[in-house]
Amino acid sequence: MPLTRASLARRMRRVGLAAVAVATAVVSTLVLAAPASAATYRYDCRRLSGNGSYSHPLALGNVTGRTVVAVNCPPLTSGAGYAHRYFSFTLTRPARVPSYAGASFALDASRRSAVNPSLSRGPYTVMHTGAGLWTYNRSGVANGRYLPLGPLPGGGVLAAGTYRLDLQKLDSPLRSLSTPWFDVVVAAS
Repeated sequence: MPLTRASLARRMRRVGLAAVAVATAVVSTLVLAAPASAATYRYDCRRLSGNGSYSHPLALGNVTGRTVVAVNCPPLTSGAGYAHRYFSFTLTRPARVPSYAGASFALDASRRSAVNPSLSRGPYTVMHTGAGLWTYNRSGVANGRYLPLGPLPGGGVLAAGTYRLDLQKLDSPLRSLSTPWFDVVVAAS
């Protein structure tokens, strides 16, 4: 799951060496298992309360000090109202390093459209999907996209509060009709 040499070079040119060091540290934490002190809770994505809309996101609950995984989320498909799915979660204290939120998925020839995260609090976007960090399988195929909650790209950590995680399909309908099934992961140590 390490960054490829080409993507690392692009990132250096785009955001500078300091930001790359932070991004590399966050991506390397994604490879590691959750801290032994953190419990992992798994839920069926289709059984969460809420309908996945902007005003009624699927509720993941409190995630402070644990990892919450919503498994088997249906694909995001092209077309109005179907290219986004919203989840909410609450941090009861500021996130600690390492903490992240996003999606894991398996791309293949028929499912080339990734699941892309962005994060907001109320009406304000905290992190756009462009801040997402890719993870890769051993064959070099993308298998996840995550936003760092601690450390944040500009430094610091995400404050306590309730957030909305927007998972979206960005590719045009002509490139792919849907994303693969995916899992939502929020790990706040």
